Parts: sequence; structure tokens; C-alpha cells
Amino acid sequence: MSLSKYQIELDDCLAQAAELLGRPAQPVWLEWELEKSLLEMAVLEARRGLGRQPAVFALDRSKRGHELYVGIERYRWQTEEGPLRIARVVLPCGTDVEDFWAVPQEEYRRFYRRLRRHVRDQQAPAPVMPDADRKRLWDNTIGFLRCGQDELRRYGVTPKRGLLLLGEPGNGKTMACRWLAGECRRRGLAWKTVTSEMYDDARAAREVPTLFRLDSPGVILFDDFDAALRDREESQTEKHSTFLSELDGMDQKRGIVYLFTSNAKLDELDPAMCRPGRLDVVIRFPKPDARLRRCLIATRWHEDLLAGVDVEAVVADTQGFSFAELEEAKKLLVIRYVDTRRWDWPWVRRAMLARHTAAEPKRPIGFGASTNGKSGGPNGGRHRVGEPATR
Repeated sequence: MSLSKYQIELDDCLAQAAELLGRPAQPVWLEWELEKSLLEMAVLEARRGLGRQPAVFALDRSKRGHELYVGIERYRWQTEEGPLRIARVVLPCGTDVEDFWAVPQEEYRRFYRRLRRHVRDQQAPAPVMPDADRKRLWDNTIGFLRCGQDELRRYGVTPKRGLLLLGEPGNGKTMACRWLAGECRRRGLAWKTVTSEMYDDARAAREVPTLFRLDSPGVILFDDFDAALRDREESQTEKHSTFLSELDGMDQKRGIVYLFTSNAKLDELDPAMCRPGRLDVVIRFPKPDARLRRCLIATRWHEDLLAGVDVEAVVADTQGFSFAELEEAKKLLVIRYVDTRRWDWPWVRRAMLARHTAAEPKRPIGFGASTNGKSGGPNGGRHRVGEPATR
């Protein structure tokens, strides 16, 4: 489409949106996350088609069943200063669908301020983890990226960092990554998540280098990327070699923090991957101790729950629980309250203990155990239950 034709279509759609709003409007494009947040806050008031045609809907198999494919919608967003009416214009573009928002011109400043405030209020809280570990995480990600990149180069230091977050599922790695992602966006730093599936697709399309690059300083998260981290002695693959080559090959990456999460143990990882320059910092996420469990309960549980249970009893009864299991206990507590109208922690404790018992392995555990004729010593045994991971 030529620029002149595009401008004509934009002017026409904007005029129709202004008609629906009842005043001159200004076009605004929102990134996906912002649009999702706005749709959660705004209430649909009216819908119409473009021109004289009725609105066109696309049918799908989701719970919603259908969504607007061509047309204009008017929404009411209730803000502290009063209702703000905005329009969403949806139109086909080739084989795809594009949309933009129309905001009354005199209300644009208020719309911008309210949306920015909402984004700020939605920032993920700081992760519950030891203060020293949280400071190391910050210093080697956001703090590192805010250093003077030119000064690092001046002294021959490549402005690139590699961090690995290690630990069993449910112990805070995702919580930490959400916090970092929010802090990156708040400070204008780039953030990108790469999954194993995305890596496989990029290899098939010969576009792997694009996964390791950013247009501006920021963080690239490789989430649960064990296939690239584990020891190559056990599984030498082209996939593994390509990953290491792109991570720090001839084309040096600058102004990027590579952040990895893994459920593996440190001695299971590839020594080539763990060398300085690829992985500079390793932060462990073991199961939370009593202090961290108490902190999570005090800061993340609703005040009604805190008033209805003995917090110290909950902390004591959840010894050995992960953060995810603690959240599951909270969910059961609320469900039990909805059924009985009382905060019945003893019932929840029994339910969680029964689940733990059912999940326990049916074989001996510990350094003294022997399975299939193998020694249970330090090099061949299993990790003793409750034993803290070494730092």
C-alpha cells in the first residue's frame, strides 16, 4: 500500500472513530500488553462497522467464541478524574488484522498520564529472596546495564553479562524474572524472552543470531533452557554447539545481559557453558527457609487471611514447602473459607500433608541409600531431603 493511500484510509477511519466519540480524535497505537491491560479496565459501550457496513466478527473456538474483525468499538474507562471514552478501530490488512486506538484530542494528555500510572502501579513486587542474593541479581542486571558502557569499553571490558538462576521449580526464579522484566520496562531497557521452542524454530529458519541480539541495552531471558546448558559429554549436538557459538562468537554482543533459568544441578551443566564470559554469576533458589516463608505470607497474603490464621503456625507447618506449594496452601485456605466461612488452617495443613505423603518416593533417600546396586555416596547418591544446597 502506498503512503498516500494509507493516509487516506487512516483519515477515513479516524473520522468515523471521532463520530462515534462525538469529538475530534487522535490515533494511538498500543503495544500488546498495554492494550490487554486497557481492555481489562475499560467497558464496551458501543460497536459499529466501518462506513455503512455492519461490524464483521471472526468466529473461533475460544471461550469468547468471537471477536471483532472489522469495525469500531467505543469503550468507557472510569478514571479518578471521571469517565474517559476511547475508541478501538479494527481493520483488515492483507491476510492479517490491524487495530489502533482513537483518543479525544483534548483528553490525550489525561489518557497518557493514566495509562502510565497504571503501568507503574502494575509493576511486579520485588522477589522474596535473601537480601544479598537480590542485590547480586540487581547489580548484575539492571545495575550493570545502567553503568557507563563507554567507560567499560575504555578499559577493555566487554559490556556483556551472563547470569544463571538455578533451583527446583516453584522456588522463586519466575518471581525474580517478572520483577526484572518490569524494572527493565520502567527504565526504558529492552527485555526479550527466548524459549526452547523459539530456538528450534529459529534454527529451522536459519535465524538463530536474531535471538541473541537487541536493538538497545537490555536483558534476554533464556527460560528453562536445559538443552543448551547440560554437559555435552552426555549429549553432543549441533543445537548445543550453535548455541555456544552465538552466545559469544566472533560477533561480540554489547550492552546485553543473558539471563538463564534452569532446574538442573550445577555439576550437570556443561563446563564450556559455565566458564567466565558466558556465565559470570550463579544465583541459587533453594526451598525457602522460615524467614522467607514468613516474608511471603506477610507481604503477599490478603489482610483477612493474616487476621484469620496464626501466621507462625503456618510458617512452622510449611517447613520444606516451596513458594509454589505455599501459594497452593493459600488457595486451599480461601476455597475452604468460601465453603465454610471460616479460616480453617488445620484442614489445609492436613490436605497439604496428605499430598506430600502421596508424592514421596517409595525408595530409600539419602547418601546411605542404594538403588539398583549403585552406591549412595556423594558422587552417586541422591540429595538428602531437607538438606540445603551449597552456595
